[in-house]
Amino acid sequence: MLTILFSMLVGVVLAGGLQVAWPGHPVVVGLVWLLGFIGTSIAINLVIRKRLEAIFKAVQAHIEQSQSQLRRRAMQQRLTGDNRGALQKIEAEQDRSIREAVAILDGIAPIKKWNLLAERQANTLKGQLYYQIKDFEAAQRCLDRSLVPTPDPLTLAMKMALLYRAEKFDDIDKAFRRGVKRFKDDKGTLIYALYSWILVKRDRVADAIAVLDEGRTRTEDETLRTNWQHLTNNRVRHFSNAGLGETWYALHLEEPRPVKIRQTRFSGPARRR
Repeated sequence: MLTILFSMLVGVVLAGGLQVAWPGHPVVVGLVWLLGFIGTSIAINLVIRKRLEAIFKAVQAHIEQSQSQLRRRAMQQRLTGDNRGALQKIEAEQDRSIREAVAILDGIAPIKKWNLLAERQANTLKGQLYYQIKDFEAAQRCLDRSLVPTPDPLTLAMKMALLYRAEKFDDIDKAFRRGVKRFKDDKGTLIYALYSWILVKRDRVADAIAVLDEGRTRTEDETLRTNWQHLTNNRVRHFSNAGLGETWYALHLEEPRPVKIRQTRFSGPARRR
């Protein structure tokens, strides 16, 4: 809003000055006003864009540094065998790191007066970060004021998962239809997988089959195809989105199954006969 007002003011000042110095040329005066308005708007937007990019890069750098430290600490604990409370400590440190990243995003506050989309961009990223640490209430608040339309499939899936937790099933149906229209081909894989999972959880298996049939055709994804086969053959218990890997588990609707380590029995050195 301030960008428009300031640009108009600059245009008026330039046009007014020209009118005083060179009266009787309304077309030229109008053109000067327009050029002043456009030029000032472009200049302000370039400055704001650089400031936004600097903030987002600072957030990214902070997260990458924190993740690197957490990976090193996790590796050290594996080597030392010190697993008591290790997972809880790592999760607590990750929580702290994410909240520090969110605090960096608060630096956008002075900018939002000049760029109407700045706050929504920040809220989109904040919502993703809060969701990552399972602060679903804060994630909901931020994503309710995020970019429209939703910029990527994962963010839309997070919104749908939050609606599922709130049992707002009609809104989920609408979000799904909007999502598959927006995200074509393999970009819609997660949306189809999530929606079919929700339908199965609600015992709407026939609807899930129809969704998976559409999804496997449009995305050619193996997980969707396999789940469609399971449901059409009454193997509902075999339905699983685990094939999507971390993309699926990032929604925190299911936990990955722990890897079973097969222990080999050691009988000692062979005896000589």
